[in-house]
Amino acid sequence: MIFRKATTDDIDQIEAMVRAASDRLGASGIDQWQRGYPNRSSIEQDVASGVGMVLCEGATIIAYGAVIFTGEPAYEGLTGGVWLTQGEYAVVHRLCVSEIFVGMGFSKRFMSAAEAMAAEKVRSMRIDTHPDNKIMQGLIKSLDYTYCGDVVIESRRLAYEKILE
Repeated sequence: MIFRKATTDDIDQIEAMVRAASDRLGASGIDQWQRGYPNRSSIEQDVASGVGMVLCEGATIIAYGAVIFTGEPAYEGLTGGVWLTQGEYAVVHRLCVSEIFVGMGFSKRFMSAAEAMAAEKVRSMRIDTHPDNKIMQGLIKSLDYTYCGDVVIESRRLAYEKILE
């Protein structure tokens, strides 16, 4: 299993994964990723800026996400709480797993790899999710993230942070 930067050759596979994840969220009644975002353009931007990351086995991409070190502007508007740390942090956005690997623990493996990479540069990792996305909330809590408050990205999101060791 390899954790690496996504390349332009990966974009078609990633786009299909994101579309399937969007469909899965919609079918579950979760109003997240239901307005055309993320899309091919956002994936292309992730790849071009070097933040798109994949967990893969050979040529098969199992999980995808953007690991960003330049902050998230929406996080400056945190309400109902406070962040655990101040200063630089990493953030994970657009995390999804290939349809055939859903429920096998690969999102946790992706996050663990992202945390290890981030720990070399920053003190903490932040992430957010839709209030109805109980699966993602379960993942976040299983990785010992702390709920810090709410942010607005399209609509209300639950925001979490973890201090990296």
